[in-house]
Amino acid sequence: MAQNNALPWIVAIGALLIVAFLVYQGNDSGTLRDVITVSGTAELKVEPDKADLWITAEATGSTPEAAQSLLETKSEKVINALKAEGLSEDDIETTGFNVYPEYKWNPQTGENNLTGYKAQHSIKAEIHDLDDVGSIVSAAGSAGGLVNYVQFGLTDEAKKSFDTQALQQATADAKSKATSLSETAGARLGKVVSIQEANYGYPPFPYYGRAAIAEASDKAQLEILPGEVTVTATVSVTYELR
Repeated sequence: MAQNNALPWIVAIGALLIVAFLVYQGNDSGTLRDVITVSGTAELKVEPDKADLWITAEATGSTPEAAQSLLETKSEKVINALKAEGLSEDDIETTGFNVYPEYKWNPQTGENNLTGYKAQHSIKAEIHDLDDVGSIVSAAGSAGGLVNYVQFGLTDEAKKSFDTQALQQATADAKSKATSLSETAGARLGKVVSIQEANYGYPPFPYYGRAAIAEASDKAQLEILPGEVTVTATVSVTYELR
C-alpha cells in the first residue's frame, strides 16, 4: 500500500528531472547567455528621380450627359498636351472620375435649386526628366487642366537601392553602439543573436501646391525646383556578449 502511495511522487520527480535536462540541453553552455540589444538608425538625403503631377479636368452641363461630353473633349485636350511634351500613355493614368449635380441656394424660396451638373476627371502624370516639369505643368494649364500639385519622389528601382543603403548604414550604426557599450561594460561583442528591421520609409516629399504653381505661372518662365527626398531606416540588433 505504501509503495502505491509513493508511485505518483516518483513519476512527478522523474518528469521534473526530464524537463530540467531538456532545458539544460537547449542551451549550448548550460547557462543563460548575456546579450545586448541596440537600435541603429540612418537617414539619407537623395535627389528625386521622378515627379508626379496631379491634374483635374472639369466641365459643366445642363445634364449629366452634356457635362460628360464636354469633359471628354477637355480631358482629351489635356492628355494630348501632356503627350506633346514627351509623356507616353504609360506615364499618364486616370485616378478618378465623377459627375455630380450642382445647386444654388435661393434665399427667396429657402430652397436649393439645381443649376446643372459638373463632371471631373482626375489625371496623374509621371515625369522622369525633372528638367521638363515646368514646361509640362505650363502645357497642362494652357490646355485647360487644373494643376493641383507636383510631388517629387523615387522610382521603385531607386527606392530599392536607397533602402538597401539605409539599412546597411543603420546596421553599422547599431554595431558601433553595441561595441561601445560592451567595451564600457568590460565585455566583448559576440555574434548576432537576432536582427529586425524596425522601420524604414520616406517622409512626405517636397511638393508644389496649386497656389504655388499659380504664383509661379505668373512669371515669365515657370521654374519648379525638386529639393531632396529623405530615406530613413531603423534596425534592432541583439548581440551575444563574451
